[in-house]
Amino acid sequence: MDETELCAVCCSKASQICGGCAQVFYCAKDHQKQHWPIHKSQCKPYKIVCDQKFGRFMVASKNIRPGEIIFRDKALITGPKQGCRPCCLTCYTSLEDAEEASLFRCPGCDFPFCQEECAKSPNHEAECLVLRRAQTHIDDMNEFHPIYLCILPLRGLLLKTTQPKLFQAFSELEHHNDLRRQSKMWDVYQVNVVEFLRNSCHLADQFSQEEIHSACGVLDVNSYEIRLSDGQGALGIFPLASMLSHHCISNTHHIIDDKYQMTVRATVAIDRGQQIFASYTLPLEGTKERRAVLRHSKLFECDCSRCSDPTECSTYLSALCCPKCTTGAVLPVRPLDEAETEWKCTRCPYNLTASVVNRVVDRLTQEFQAIGPNQVEKYEGFLKRHASLVHPNHFLFTSARQSLSQLYGRDERFLLNTLTMEQLERKVAICRQLLDVADVVEPGLTRIRGVTLYEMHAPMLLLARRAFEAGQISSAECQEKIEAVRVILSESAKILSLEDPASTEGAMGTAAVQSLGQIQRWMYSL
Repeated sequence: MDETELCAVCCSKASQICGGCAQVFYCAKDHQKQHWPIHKSQCKPYKIVCDQKFGRFMVASKNIRPGEIIFRDKALITGPKQGCRPCCLTCYTSLEDAEEASLFRCPGCDFPFCQEECAKSPNHEAECLVLRRAQTHIDDMNEFHPIYLCILPLRGLLLKTTQPKLFQAFSELEHHNDLRRQSKMWDVYQVNVVEFLRNSCHLADQFSQEEIHSACGVLDVNSYEIRLSDGQGALGIFPLASMLSHHCISNTHHIIDDKYQMTVRATVAIDRGQQIFASYTLPLEGTKERRAVLRHSKLFECDCSRCSDPTECSTYLSALCCPKCTTGAVLPVRPLDEAETEWKCTRCPYNLTASVVNRVVDRLTQEFQAIGPNQVEKYEGFLKRHASLVHPNHFLFTSARQSLSQLYGRDERFLLNTLTMEQLERKVAICRQLLDVADVVEPGLTRIRGVTLYEMHAPMLLLARRAFEAGQISSAECQEKIEAVRVILSESAKILSLEDPASTEGAMGTAAVQSLGQIQRWMYSL
């Protein structure tokens, strides 16, 4: 601490610093307690700064520990995902395959809801007055309906009269209209949102075309997906979370609970002054795939340290195998110039053009996406068939392993107790390979690490028990193996305890704690 720092209460020489934000100083504990009612609302482990490249962004105002809560953020608005099939406008339950008799239609706007209580939600009142003017009837619950494109923009716009302070926060978020104006989605929004709201819903005297496009842009650029139990999903605007810049190796993790409150935690240690990042893409995708998503949805070209590195931080998630020397990896020379870059082997002169690589990856992607959700043999066949074509860590192989890590032991044809020793060892090996990649691109206390450790503990335990019961290892050796399982499961339980208790991962965390007790009892019996 600088010797010139002064107490926030008496201005005398300070000897202590606020542990919450590391921004305010005190001469003694009693002055810190005295100042707390004033400082409480300002005590945060971060601050918002601004520069030309990132605009407004968040940096740590103190050293932040892994697992520490950085902030909580309540959604300004929530709504159905853009272009979804019909769903309840309050709880977002999917109405797909629902019979007319099971629906409750709002008597004002005729929109279908899952139940009367949802239709009478106060959140629907203002939009109902607008939507009823269009006199639209949704009859097919299995078809995409363009009217759902307008729900979230309308909710954002209606804040102007219903909650002006929230509207100010909403309207201050980035919309990138200058860039979006050149995209195909601008025309889609013009027809399905702008003209619908201004003409069919008679809002032309309240909102200009530019205002409505700005609302659409705020949603495109800043919305977060909200996972729901039925898989339909929703979107939400979280103003503080919108200050998190993107990096393809994030240092935070967030959960959104059933009250639509987001909790953001550090996944790794974040030093004071370091930028706080989120990831807007799937971290296990390759560079070309991630950058395409960011270009289309967030309207920027990512040049982070991972995207700029041909090896993707030594994970080789996009690398091909060299067919000439068979030991080298074929990598892009200029990964940020993905359309034109040459691809070269790291061990010999072999090279490929970007167009050839793209055709190969596109063909493999189509083959991979054609595999059904529970087809263990086809995933394994895909890995064997193309082992000489792409790097072992290639993102398509990593995705296949992620599926297999959960299918072995859960699919009815591959239940845990029915697996052979070889299949149990295969599951453990798959989990280890998955962690080798995930620990680089999703480091720290992340969901994928917690889940994968949990998936790995059971086959390891079964292998130890079977070997002990067959007399292949001694009691001491068995205890050593089970201790390794206990360590893995303890870490999994710690990570998954940070998840929403109502989520699948939260339930897995509870199961991990219960399994720890069983392991302790079995070790004692040995």
